[in-house]
Amino acid sequence: MRSGRLHTPRVWRCNMPRLAPAQDLAHSRQPMLRRSKERGMQCGCMTVLESSARPGELQATRVMRPMRRSSVPGTKKRRRRLLLIAVAVLAALGGIWGYFELRSLFRVPDTRLALDAYYPEMPPDDRHRYLELPIDHTAPERGSYKGFYLLSPGFRRGAPVVFLLTDGQMELVNTRPDFSFFDNLFGEVSYVLIGVRGHAPTLFPEVYRDDGSLDPATASLLYGSDQQVEDIEAVRRDLERSGDLPPGGHVALFGASGAGVLAQQYLAKYGRHVTRTILQVTGAPDLARSRGESFSPAFAEFHPEGAALLRACLRDGDVDTASLSYVLYQLARARPDARQAQHELLQDGCSALLYRLRPQYSLALMKFLMRAPAAAAAKVRWHELAGHDLARYAPGRPETINLMYEFAAEVLGEFREIAPKEFRIDRADFDGEVLVISGTEDVVFSTAIGRALADAYPNARLALFEDCHRLSLHEDYYRELRAAFLTGGFGSSAFQRLYDDPRQLDHARPLP
Repeated sequence: MRSGRLHTPRVWRCNMPRLAPAQDLAHSRQPMLRRSKERGMQCGCMTVLESSARPGELQATRVMRPMRRSSVPGTKKRRRRLLLIAVAVLAALGGIWGYFELRSLFRVPDTRLALDAYYPEMPPDDRHRYLELPIDHTAPERGSYKGFYLLSPGFRRGAPVVFLLTDGQMELVNTRPDFSFFDNLFGEVSYVLIGVRGHAPTLFPEVYRDDGSLDPATASLLYGSDQQVEDIEAVRRDLERSGDLPPGGHVALFGASGAGVLAQQYLAKYGRHVTRTILQVTGAPDLARSRGESFSPAFAEFHPEGAALLRACLRDGDVDTASLSYVLYQLARARPDARQAQHELLQDGCSALLYRLRPQYSLALMKFLMRAPAAAAAKVRWHELAGHDLARYAPGRPETINLMYEFAAEVLGEFREIAPKEFRIDRADFDGEVLVISGTEDVVFSTAIGRALADAYPNARLALFEDCHRLSLHEDYYRELRAAFLTGGFGSSAFQRLYDDPRQLDHARPLP
């Protein structure tokens, strides 16, 4: 330093320890500060400039705006490289997992559960029960398989019991079912779920040929609904033997959609064991044929204006009729404003591309999944219900479009040579109570067939709602109505009150 009066610049320190007054002079002489010259230096988060004043003059230094530390060269590139590697690894792992899942999904079964074994994820207990059932009830010598059934979490021994039926199309009952879904149907009513032959994990190797392809004739025999009716009755007898049913071994039934037809089949043969039944948004193949109607209504019958728009689309553009029909069908099944939803889609253009990109509306994805062994029972049941109509249906004709049959004809091609099932259901002999529930916006079954069902049973009533096939508009109300009927029947005050609710539209006839 020069001799004479010492110039000490004012310095703002950053992230530096505060010095004692006696150390200030020594600190100001540090080489770090001297090397800053006129350009200043970076100190932590701010830059400090040395004063340019002559000796004898005092001038505060200027403090520059805080500066960001520069990135270490290559750091961002390394981070991007690591990120890409992580994404690639995850994609590879996901691909490997998906590959093995698909292999498992499409693996043709060659064995079944041994009669002295149980599924590891479902050990037998009071709520999870196994029983031996014939592979073919018409030919017991073919051997047995191990079936199962489940009691609801709130099951009460000796209380009224509901058999909640599912048919081959409904893959809802497995070794780990979603009980909350079923609880939402009835509330606290005790119910029983029955494993369905042909649904995972109860698959039969017998329905496949040596080359691994499905044998439609054998599948129709062993996975058919007549076999399932006998399975249901075997479960009822097992519960009666164990003392879990009320005196007399009677049960109530609930069946929706295709399972509603299954309930009618069971009533025709074993109705003496049933107190009352709910047939919800369902049809009747035999009644429809006797009335000259199709099992599921034509699009023009359900939505005349929509059918006119669809015909215009098919005439004016290159449209995949089956794919568009599938979108319109699935859209209407889930929407309480089914016709309006279809109308808006057809007005906006008939490609429905944005819908077809969603899994639930993709016909290509559905057809792919229906090739899996676990889907064989669904195809068998679908062909049972609609086989007669499909044998006469000509796909792709704008004037006679039936949404369901357009895509069903593609999915059920291998069943084309199988004779359709003949339904002969005697309804007049069942004197128990039957509640038929229909929706005015149901794209699958018409309200006319609902009324025909109610008329066919001697002690039946129709409950009609402005809702879609899934009955999603008033879930809490529907649950109370079903529970009131199943536990108290038509004569209970709870049911009377709920049936008289303005949301229920059919008040034309007095209650039985």
